[in-house]
Amino acid sequence: MGGEGIEGEEAEVAFQRIINKKLNISLKPKDIYPVYDYFSNIQNKPHFVFYVEVKNSKSFNDLKKGCPSWVSFSETTKLSVSIQTKQDIVVGERVINAKWRDDEAERNHLTP
Repeated sequence: MGGEGIEGEEAEVAFQRIINKKLNISLKPKDIYPVYDYFSNIQNKPHFVFYVEVKNSKSFNDLKKGCPSWVSFSETTKLSVSIQTKQDIVVGERVINAKWRDDEAERNHLTP
């Protein structure tokens, strides 16, 4: 999912605004994590990739083409998206898994 930032707007704030507008989900800044960013030569602009931890996934009733839907990482291979978007998904999954492992190790370390 993408969108345009407003001039001078921080990328995280733009992401928060876009998700709220497109999905009607209010995000807390502490739940937004950067994956990476790069300059897209195809779009001739910077591109930012984030992920968000959500406590409860919102249910989308109208699952047709162009409507949002939750999918697992394994299901993303079936999506018709650009090579760059597939790369973004792969890197995102790796970052999320690494954070999960770090969090799990910290929980295990703190548990007597």
